[in-house]
Amino acid sequence: MAILTADFHYVKYIHSPVKIHSKSFHSLASYGNMRASMYRLVFQSPTTARPPVTGDAACLLIGRAATCGLRLTEAGIHDQHAELDRRADGYFIRDLTTGAGVHVNGTVITDQRLTTGDEIEIGAIRFAFEVVHEPPPDRRTFDLWQFLGALIVVGLVAGQVILFIWILTRPHPSGKRTDIVPKQPVMKSAPATTTPVLPALTQSETTALTAPEILGRMLKIVHADRLDTTSLRITIKAQVGDPQLDPKAIAISVQCGDAIQWLAIPATWENFKTKELMAHVPAACAGTSVRTYYRNQPQDTVTVPPAQIP
Repeated sequence: MAILTADFHYVKYIHSPVKIHSKSFHSLASYGNMRASMYRLVFQSPTTARPPVTGDAACLLIGRAATCGLRLTEAGIHDQHAELDRRADGYFIRDLTTGAGVHVNGTVITDQRLTTGDEIEIGAIRFAFEVVHEPPPDRRTFDLWQFLGALIVVGLVAGQVILFIWILTRPHPSGKRTDIVPKQPVMKSAPATTTPVLPALTQSETTALTAPEILGRMLKIVHADRLDTTSLRITIKAQVGDPQLDPKAIAISVQCGDAIQWLAIPATWENFKTKELMAHVPAACAGTSVRTYYRNQPQDTVTVPPAQIP
């Protein structure tokens, strides 16, 4: 049976009373009223059945005197026997007698830090100590450097957001797309039958072309012969130094006397390929000169028949 008065909380037991002073022990009994950083004392006397005592006092005086927060009247208990107090690093029990008055886990102590499960022996009383709730962490002090760092991070993030919004809200020039490349005009290739206009060769130039050192030989005349009195067959192999042959840069002339004929160049001619061309010559022409040009530079020359070299 529990009796509540203005100054004390009494918990009356069958064999012996336990008196708790309200000035040093502010809350006991039901778990519904427990606060943070509470502890519990579980009595382990084999002859006396007592319920656990729970409290949250920062300092609890244990002894026989009426001023003690936890009053024990058993044998061997001094008026002020021990003190249970809460410090920054946990709960401690301190012996207030001349010595050998408090045992923790069977060892005599004078001042000992307690952990859950420690067994405390005071006189003829033995009880176990338990922490019901750990003390709440201390409130963190204001850190100026952390505050400034957080302020800088917030400012950077806000700046990025403002910049992004500004970019999105800017009007695009004339509302046109800027990823479209204007279409380049396509140059039409010259017809395959287009022949370059080259000046007629004079007698002195014809004589100079017979010198091998001035010929590039990139359009080599492999063979030239007359099939009949008016037909001339010419076989030419292209072997220019460019990666690709440019048919529009090729010119082939057939000269009989003062008359010069320019042959049509196939547009499909490829480098290192041989082409066979046909030329029409007058029946009265006794000898014909065939000359090849690439990019207006003479490449090869031959006469048909060979005895008609100028």
